[in-house]
Amino acid sequence: MKKVIALASVLFLAAFVSACEARTVLRVLNWGDYINMDLVREFEKEHGVRVSIEVSSSNEFMYTKIERGTTAYDIAIPSDYMIEKLHSEGLLYEINFAQLENYTPDVFLEDLEEYRDDYFAGNQNYAVPYFWGTLGIMYSTAKAGVEAAVTTHGWRVLFESILLPTDTKIGMYDSPRDAVAVAQLYLELDVNSTLEADFAQVEAALAQQKTQFGSARMMWGTDELKSAIVAKNLDVAVVYSGDFFDQYYIALEEEIDIDFNLYVPDYTNVWFDAMVIPTTSKNIDLAHLFIDFFLDADVVYENSSYVGYCPAHAAAYQLLLDDEEMVEIMDTYPFYPIKDTPGFQGVIYRDLGSTVYGRLADILRNAKV
Repeated sequence: MKKVIALASVLFLAAFVSACEARTVLRVLNWGDYINMDLVREFEKEHGVRVSIEVSSSNEFMYTKIERGTTAYDIAIPSDYMIEKLHSEGLLYEINFAQLENYTPDVFLEDLEEYRDDYFAGNQNYAVPYFWGTLGIMYSTAKAGVEAAVTTHGWRVLFESILLPTDTKIGMYDSPRDAVAVAQLYLELDVNSTLEADFAQVEAALAQQKTQFGSARMMWGTDELKSAIVAKNLDVAVVYSGDFFDQYYIALEEEIDIDFNLYVPDYTNVWFDAMVIPTTSKNIDLAHLFIDFFLDADVVYENSSYVGYCPAHAAAYQLLLDDEEMVEIMDTYPFYPIKDTPGFQGVIYRDLGSTVYGRLADILRNAKV
């Protein structure tokens, strides 16, 4: 009898595995911890499919994976300048908005749409905004003098050690686009400059940074920068706004002290990430269903509450404003990407081309030697 039951169990398991393998697979290229997996499972159940998510470490990684075409990605969620690059190289399908039941011309926040109106021609036909935010400075409030220095001097604290308390440790974002941009923000140069004279100034600023802080007081990283601030291994670091909120929500959940904060200087990068359909896609209709699912206001609200980034979706943003816990956070910290100050200057990165990007990569490489 036991053998019969065991055999039946094996046959059931084999049938279950076979059924799972038979399901259509939607392949998504996304950032780490950048989607609520409960919502993904809900989509899978609703459409009888399986969603496979591959995590990317950078926009450049996304580009390489899509350009090589070895994996049939159906959805990718790159940032603005990489969307521009993918579009210019013919690597994106145009979105068929007639297939999106949750789309309306006014579905996205007006401030974001103004940025997109001034962005590359046709961008609104190829990309559906997901989240948006700013580049800023995350800092520890545990060390006396750090907060005052950061909020008074902004980007300067990352290049002029005298402005910070003794032994303050800093973190820089380890990507060519961001590392160079932070130096350009410090120097008040155009973050989309392609001038060699500007790059020479950037090199000098990064060399000055390395001299003043040295390897003992400086760390290059990406996702680990935010956790290093919380762990007090760093005092000041370049982060994206959602990196801060990710750590903030964890601290709330684990009921630990929130002795860190975020400051967004008036001159900074405003970014948006968006869902696109690469030309590698083998499931274009299913990709549209996925995009449409993540255009539902309630879904976007749940996703934003989990991930911690500001939604691009106007109705979902209003739902956050109606949430008493969220509105307190939004009123206290720089959650919304557009600062309500006369001097604020947010700039979106543009695609500068492969030659310039190679130059940026060389600048970063030399800065880290």
